[in-house]
Amino acid sequence: MLDQRLRYFLVIAETGSLSDAAEQLGVSQSGLSRQLRQLEDDLGRPLFIRTGRGVELNNAGARLERAIRPAFTAIDDATEMLRTELGTVQGSVRIAMIHTLSHYFLPKLLAQFHREHPGVNTYLLGRGSPDVVSLVKSGKADLGFVYDVAVTVDGLAIDHLFEEHMCLVHHQDNLTAAVPDGSQPWELPLITFPRYFALRQMLHRARLDKNVVAEVETVDTMLRLVSCKLGVCVLPDLVKDSELESMQLRRQPISLPDLRRWVVCIRSSDASPSPTCEALIRLAKQTKPPQTRPDLYLVPRSVTPDF
Repeated sequence: MLDQRLRYFLVIAETGSLSDAAEQLGVSQSGLSRQLRQLEDDLGRPLFIRTGRGVELNNAGARLERAIRPAFTAIDDATEMLRTELGTVQGSVRIAMIHTLSHYFLPKLLAQFHREHPGVNTYLLGRGSPDVVSLVKSGKADLGFVYDVAVTVDGLAIDHLFEEHMCLVHHQDNLTAAVPDGSQPWELPLITFPRYFALRQMLHRARLDKNVVAEVETVDTMLRLVSCKLGVCVLPDLVKDSELESMQLRRQPISLPDLRRWVVCIRSSDASPSPTCEALIRLAKQTKPPQTRPDLYLVPRSVTPDF
């Protein structure tokens, strides 16, 4: 039981959030909180500081993490080495992913992976593009799903998966005239990601983020604000049809500027991937992104919001 609590502690420390840790571990947040309290009671001191955005290690927690993480890493590496020698797809895999992919690609991929390999545990870490790269580079994630433009460091192996195009997402009642062609900066009230996200950087390079009315960190919040007619957003055109329909939203193709990028899978190039990672990469290459429905594009193609 102590081993399990210490592993839970390490995941909480890594994610900085009880809710994110609970999701990654596949347990309830209340159950995880109880396990953390029990560990703190056993040690006779708190291990985290509660903040507005989650939790942070205090001095005692930081000392505990430094002491136990190498030991658990060594144990996991040793067991993974033995599985690799046998070519066995089992154990666990830590996946860092950008938020947008959790809305249309990763659920389908992981569902199929678990049907083929039901004994494997997957731990998901939703992050912005730079953090996905950092987690894989540091060894805190085995695989990362991210955009090619965000991979700017050495020491990573890259597998290209598919190319995606950006589209304008708006409320179905809000478009009445023509969409800018990209020759001038957009005046559209834009809801978008913070500046360290790869998509925001793409919009900035294309001079499309002149009139930002809100910055958010999740696709769900972005779409909800658009559904309230606060503004428009730019997202991959593969975002699920059901999400748009439920919020009375529509897509609008963007002809100029040409906004496209590759979705890639990254891993450390310092060592060969485990059989489990190899199986997941192979399936990712075979998994086709969803097809979008033409009727969720507004006609005519050239429009501008009436805000």
